[in-house]
Amino acid sequence: MAEIGKDKDAGFLKEVVRLAGPEVRTCIQCGTCSASCPTASLMDKKPRQIIKMVLECRKDEALSAKSPWFCTSCQACVVRCPRGINPRAVMSAVREICEHEGRVPKDLSYDEIFQRQVRENGRVSELQISGEYALANPKSTVQAMELGLEMVPRRKISLERVKVKRPEEIERIFEELGKA
Repeated sequence: MAEIGKDKDAGFLKEVVRLAGPEVRTCIQCGTCSASCPTASLMDKKPRQIIKMVLECRKDEALSAKSPWFCTSCQACVVRCPRGINPRAVMSAVREICEHEGRVPKDLSYDEIFQRQVRENGRVSELQISGEYALANPKSTVQAMELGLEMVPRRKISLERVKVKRPEEIERIFEELGKA
């Protein structure tokens, strides 16, 4: 690892390793996580780049990225990682550190749409979240359409709207999280 300079924070790496697991240190920067991520096209920094920032102790750069907020925790990166790293956990750790330090991005429309869908339906509809996010953020429309056009014929996106069977359980979860 390079020498830790003024703009680097070794404590940041320790905290991410504590939250995401020690295997993150074994990342070989192959990019499989980024290639597997269905929301990577919406991200300013791909998962591989976030992990590299973590490994290089570039805290300010990692915490200023919007990418961790676009992670849907779908686990595609985890399943495909040849080193057994959990990139989703790294993204969650970066988000948690951001929240702890009060560095939440101003544009949380994706997060808000995601939470509303879970509250109303008990799950997220990929088609609906992509469409709603595209309306809220027109710059992402082309990327979302391209991704959708690839995924619908492969049956990776369901066109059916599913309702949760016990909405009171979803509401209880939101209450416990303090998001009621």
